Amino acid sequence: MASAHADRPGDRNEGRSFTHLQPANENDRVLAALGYLFWVIVPLVVLLTDLRRSPFAYVHALQGLVFGGASVLFVILYSCVTFVVTAVVPVLGCLLWIGYFLPLVLALLIAYQVYTANRSEFPVLSDLTRSLFATQLRSVLG
Repeated sequence: MASAHADRPGDRNEGRSFTHLQPANENDRVLAALGYLFWVIVPLVVLLTDLRRSPFAYVHALQGLVFGGASVLFVILYSCVTFVVTAVVPVLGCLLWIGYFLPLVLALLIAYQVYTANRSEFPVLSDLTRSLFATQLRSVLG
């Protein structure tokens, strides 16, 4: 059943992994890692300059944008949930603020893995990036 799905022509690029991507130099690794911490500035710098010619930096710039968008959605939804829970049980409001650090902790973890292990593939993030930017990733996934 999995082979039938992989044989469809439109799915060839969407299923490819980013694991084959390697940084060309130290600059690629630094830009890729910083793209998750400063997910608006660094990815835009990479995408709007000649730095996009590096497949490693390009893929991480796209993943950084997706991570940033997901982080914003998380904060909005978490704020709504926190507001309701705090209104019902005010004591929990003292503890729920810790959840706002989750995107920062994940960004630090991903940046560390990208910088130290040249990691390019992350379970949900990479799949979402491939589905949102399938057209832009055709040249990278080849």
